[in-house]
Amino acid sequence: MKKLFFIFTTLISFGVSAGEIYTCTINGKTIYQGKPCPGSKALTEKVSQAKANEQAKELAKYRYEVEMREMSLRKEPSIGMTTNQVGKSTWGYPKSYSETQSLNGLSEFWHYESGRMIYFKNGKVVSITK
Repeated sequence: MKKLFFIFTTLISFGVSAGEIYTCTINGKTIYQGKPCPGSKALTEKVSQAKANEQAKELAKYRYEVEMREMSLRKEPSIGMTTNQVGKSTWGYPKSYSETQSLNGLSEFWHYESGRMIYFKNGKVVSITK
């Protein structure tokens, strides 16, 4: 009996270092296993976590596909576009800009890192420097 207990204790101690051990009572018998017991809170939590992980992966995939679709629909900036349209274009919003208010209205210069510039007059593109 002591020998059996020693073997069982040794196996359990090795099992604990390898992963979790769950003590389940099935049909009146105590069973030790490496997975949660049927109907247990631990099993419910693992299933819920797995579902949440799968939903998160699906959502990330969907967001990526939407972003790629939106990027493919973006246009190059062109004369007549508004500041909002240019911001959503292939160039996007600039790293810096400058504004001048005069009697003729508002003038904006958008400066991009690549050296490109867009000149707006009263919110519309009037000049593009590539």
